[in-house]
Amino acid sequence: MLGKTESVDKTEDICGLFDDCPYSVLNFVKDELMVVIFSLPEDHRWWLEEVEKRPEKTLGLSLAEIFFSEHMGGVSREAVKREETPYGTECERCKFYLKRCEGCPCIFG
Repeated sequence: MLGKTESVDKTEDICGLFDDCPYSVLNFVKDELMVVIFSLPEDHRWWLEEVEKRPEKTLGLSLAEIFFSEHMGGVSREAVKREETPYGTECERCKFYLKRCEGCPCIFG
């Protein structure tokens, strides 16, 4: 995912939300741009598609572009169990919870 905001500070804050995300393989910021590389199950692609459709509402980005790869090699991560999601989402309040998503694997996995 490529994302953009109007300030470096805001971009760093949003990108930092993914530091402990179990699906985030790599994330970094350059000026007002951020890149987050995810390793997602196929049935979770809708989440990134929602971010691309509504970047401001979902993450506070002014722009988001999503690119899907047919193959990605490299490191896999196991979710670290936590009391709350690493990005502060309340899964139970999301309209997609238990319909399209079973919740963050840090909590429910």
